[in-house]
Amino acid sequence: MSGTDQNGAVTTVRIDYSGGNIEHTLFLASDLHVDAISCNRDILLADMQDAVNKNAMIFLFGDIFDAMQGRFDPRRSLDELRPEYRRNDYFDFVVKDVAKILSPFAKNIVLISDGNHETATLKNANISLNDRLIWILNTQYGGNVLHGGYGGWVRFMLEGASGGRASIKMKYFHGAGGDSPVTRGVIQTNRQAVYLNGADIVVNGHNHNAYYVPIVQESVSDSGKVIFSTQHHIRTPGYKSEYNDGAKGWAVEKGMVPKPLGGAFVNLRVVTNGKAKRVGCQIGVQPVIHEPVAMELW
Repeated sequence: MSGTDQNGAVTTVRIDYSGGNIEHTLFLASDLHVDAISCNRDILLADMQDAVNKNAMIFLFGDIFDAMQGRFDPRRSLDELRPEYRRNDYFDFVVKDVAKILSPFAKNIVLISDGNHETATLKNANISLNDRLIWILNTQYGGNVLHGGYGGWVRFMLEGASGGRASIKMKYFHGAGGDSPVTRGVIQTNRQAVYLNGADIVVNGHNHNAYYVPIVQESVSDSGKVIFSTQHHIRTPGYKSEYNDGAKGWAVEKGMVPKPLGGAFVNLRVVTNGKAKRVGCQIGVQPVIHEPVAMELW
């Protein structure tokens, strides 16, 4: 990665593939809920470290925080409050603690975007948790993290010394709606494929389900040849085990089901086919899926 910039909803990542540097890895995740008592931090930290070991660019698409234990939050519950967070400066301490937990990965994190837990805190307590988190990661831990919206775009501009150019466009949206117990939200891929014209990758989170659905699209080139392209639809499940052992809690009372944990690696590989200025990019997707582990929460 040679640089980043941001213009409204669009984040641009510039990548120099000169000198044989043709493979570039992304790690996509959402719904970390780092401060939640039911966050499986062991699995989260292992996946983040794996991303750093692979020199991956990390993108975190919303609900980095759980943040439901504020005084004015109707969802608050002492049973779901981690003991170390039982303080008057609850939000301040949570932000500092989450920043410390994510600090070993700060230099690899490119973008942190908002989810419904961050927007709910902004509404209920007038606090932008991600603004504070990103400021700490950048000023205290050497990061260069950008702040994304609830939805947005990331452009990967691949540039070579010989003048070759290629671009990959990724649409991200934290997600909306309920649990989707039957479809797991997969039906959303068909809806999004209709209106997200030009997106090479589409990423969702929110409902804590996981899928990877490649949708092939047909078109005709300017030279009159039938051509095909693939739109890669990814949903990342996150790291919160709300169901836990199925004995009690909000998810159990609502009839929800156990959910997987994890994120997804995406590999971008520059392909020249011997033509320096006419380059393409192959996209490979590897979901990272873990079984949930029942934890002693109460």
